[in-house]
Amino acid sequence: MDRMKLVNLYGEGITDCDSSPFEMIETFHIRSELHQLPLTKEEKKVVAAYDLKLLSNAEKVFEHTSKAYDFSASKENMEEWWWHLDLLLKGEILFSATPLYDDVI
Repeated sequence: MDRMKLVNLYGEGITDCDSSPFEMIETFHIRSELHQLPLTKEEKKVVAAYDLKLLSNAEKVFEHTSKAYDFSASKENMEEWWWHLDLLLKGEILFSATPLYDDVI
């Protein structure tokens, strides 16, 4: 699947809390896939905008997704903060934005 299609699927998924909690988990898997891909600057900007939407709705997404996923048992890397919304909401981890440029760390 092309990267921009994945980006758009991620964006659609994080804004739809009326979907099944399992679909939200699939959206998190898409975000993890995007995390591993070499994205263009434009793709990174769009992902970052969707990440901000996810963050602004983190509590609602957490409550919805918790019906099907135990965040406290997540074994995912902490760089993949979307799998750790419980810790993010408690302030135990900080959000790390996707760098928009390759030379930004």
